[in-house]
Amino acid sequence: MGRQIEGKNKVEVRNKKAYSEQLRSGARFYSNLLRVFISLIVVCTIAVVYLYFWLYNYEKHSINGALTQYVKDVTDRKWDKVYRDDQRYFTELNTKEAVTDFLFYVYGDKKPGGMTFSWADEDDTYQYYDCYYRQSYISTLQIVRPENSRVWKVRTLIGSNNYQVETLNNSAFRINSIPITPDFKHDSDVVPGPYEGYELDEQLPKVTRYYIGNIVGVPAIEPEDSRNIVVRDYTANRYLIGPRPDPSQYSEFAGMINDTAMAYCQYITEDGTLYELKQHLLPGTVFYDAISSFDNQWFTTHESIDYQNMQIHDVMALGDDAFMGSISFDYVVTATNVQQTYSNFYQMFFIKDRNGDWKCINIYTVSLDENNPSLPNVNVETETEEEEAPSEANEDGTLG
Repeated sequence: MGRQIEGKNKVEVRNKKAYSEQLRSGARFYSNLLRVFISLIVVCTIAVVYLYFWLYNYEKHSINGALTQYVKDVTDRKWDKVYRDDQRYFTELNTKEAVTDFLFYVYGDKKPGGMTFSWADEDDTYQYYDCYYRQSYISTLQIVRPENSRVWKVRTLIGSNNYQVETLNNSAFRINSIPITPDFKHDSDVVPGPYEGYELDEQLPKVTRYYIGNIVGVPAIEPEDSRNIVVRDYTANRYLIGPRPDPSQYSEFAGMINDTAMAYCQYITEDGTLYELKQHLLPGTVFYDAISSFDNQWFTTHESIDYQNMQIHDVMALGDDAFMGSISFDYVVTATNVQQTYSNFYQMFFIKDRNGDWKCINIYTVSLDENNPSLPNVNVETETEEEEAPSEANEDGTLG
């Protein structure tokens, strides 16, 4: 009996050992399985995080990512950042206020999510993308990747208005209070723009021509030297910077402008002859040929003409043998007790001929409209006695 009990106890002990071993084996299995599972979770998490940051980094350094971030900055009104990037990576000559107003006008309350981009063009330095909001074009974006940078930089092109600024004697100047340095795109030793094509190069001083673009409105150009003046050439989007004429020069030039304007005006109104006008013009120019074939029979018969509010503007000498200037006046025509007033503004360009006489090569009619909202300042250095100066009739400017 005792042997049976002892044998039974031994079996139970063996069974317990086997069971305990099974428990330990199962625990090891599940523990290893848990470690594998946790390891997989960790590996997958690392892979997902890596993929996320890889995609984020890729998007950040891609063109589309740069375009998207730019419009987000604009629509979030991050004006400081936007303007700072414009100044650092592009030729930005507009004030912060001008850029801000323009961008607010273009993008308004539009949301970045509704914007798409389409490649438009490229040049040696930049690429250009058109920006659409809900399939409607709103702007063109200029994009560049600076040297030693992996991130593309973007700005909105403000417009297609490109200007030329020509300086005599390499005169220093500013645009919208920003100094213009020789680093800006320019050509050296070129003929002043208003005199190109006349084969008068030997008589003219050479200028440095700067090319300025992406300007909001009309640029505010200021010479660094107060002895210089800025004159707008209305025949093109061009400005010239050079010395202010001295009183003697101003008196001589103003007299030529007055006399030429009077002869021109009187011929248009049939109060003067073509011969009298041609005495002031250089033969062989486009303007000379045009006025020679001009039919002035259209002007209504009148009893008298009068010139009022005469002013000379923007007189500048271009070396010793050329000058330019403008004249404004009200031209009053009276016919059978009916009086009509015409406001006129003309810009003239003169050159010395072989005999040393001043001759006009072009008279350009300037429209006083939204593109030219006001007359330029009178740049008289000292008070001079004005001669009575005539002006011209209602001429449409096609001859200029």
